[in-house]
Amino acid sequence: MSNPMKTRLGLLVAWLLLGLSAADAQEQRGGGAFEEPPLPDKALLAKIEALPDDTWMKLPAFRTAGDVAWMNTRATSDYRRIGPSVRDYCNRMVWAADRRRALYCGAGHNIHPLNDVWEYDLASNAWICLYAPDPAPPRDSPEWYRENVVRRGDVVVTPRGGPVRPAHTWWGLCYDSDRRRLIFFDVHKGIMFTNYEQLAAAVGLKANGPILRMYGSGPGEGWVFAFDPEARAWDENVVTNTPKADESTELEYLPHRKALWLHSGKTYLMEQGAREWKPIAEQGPRSGGVSAYDAETRTIVSAGSRAFEYSCDDAEWTPGGALPEGVRGRIPHSMMCFDSVARRFVLCTTLAEGREPRRLRLFLYDLKEKAWNTPAAQGDLPTTTNFAGYYDPERNVTVVYGNREMWAYRARRK
Repeated sequence: MSNPMKTRLGLLVAWLLLGLSAADAQEQRGGGAFEEPPLPDKALLAKIEALPDDTWMKLPAFRTAGDVAWMNTRATSDYRRIGPSVRDYCNRMVWAADRRRALYCGAGHNIHPLNDVWEYDLASNAWICLYAPDPAPPRDSPEWYRENVVRRGDVVVTPRGGPVRPAHTWWGLCYDSDRRRLIFFDVHKGIMFTNYEQLAAAVGLKANGPILRMYGSGPGEGWVFAFDPEARAWDENVVTNTPKADESTELEYLPHRKALWLHSGKTYLMEQGAREWKPIAEQGPRSGGVSAYDAETRTIVSAGSRAFEYSCDDAEWTPGGALPEGVRGRIPHSMMCFDSVARRFVLCTTLAEGREPRRLRLFLYDLKEKAWNTPAAQGDLPTTTNFAGYYDPERNVTVVYGNREMWAYRARRK
């Protein structure tokens, strides 16, 4: 018997002596799928707790749980290993404090046109599928639209209530901590790249009518979807009275106002219970950037080629510090979050000057100094150039997800 074979046999015997099955042994090594609820990984949490300042750590292989049966029915069976996959126009994971996890959904251009919803639990290093996707529409099939699209008032959705074919999430994702909903602003109404004639015929609408009019047509051209992570379902209520907007959006939830804040060309606010988006600022940064909110100072910082600061108290934009020449924060190449311990806005971006090879670069923005700095970060530097991420206040780390791999970064310990 070869040495590798003896080693594997010895490990299996050891696990069996401990009362564990071969499947249990696989789970203990990391990776693979498992049943809920996922248990905290105490060894990993101890390593995260001990992570020094200005240091990256590569996490072990994550696992998947929840509604994952659909993964084995698709051509890309890798989904069981890679979780939700990074969408090229959705780089934002949003923190849900009541769940102590980060939520993720959205889509890109022709990449992953599905309405699945996930959450990531750092404590157990697990991706949990909360909502398996509805079937994606084919290019030509009247029968498919009759079976998979329904009209509910002035919106069209899947029979389970989700967007039919989401696309171009940009930065239009946030978490309403009062209603406990994931909020998803889709400027294309969740029907981009569908067959509009066949869709309209299936639900008794006109393809060129007001309900199905698309981006560039004026007010009401986007829809706002809400997802209930506890019920694992898309809400029936879809907000349709959206303002005329650019294709790219920045969306934040302001707990002190119980309001959605939207920047897309202009800046708007829609308070809970209101029926209209109120314009609150004319001048601001160009669309396409990334943003984060500091609840203590009630300030939103948007990053493009420089920082722009929005004061929620004064309802004003002011220019902040410039990034190094050639560096930008922009979807789909960047993500941003606010580190509440370090009191810094964290920007990860792969957009850099000249012809420098793409790599993830880290910048921290100091609101008081109105300046960016590049920390001399140590440890396992991320190698991904396609990523999403968020700040985890429970563990005081910024988390970066790059499909098959994940990293955690600490700017400052408590």
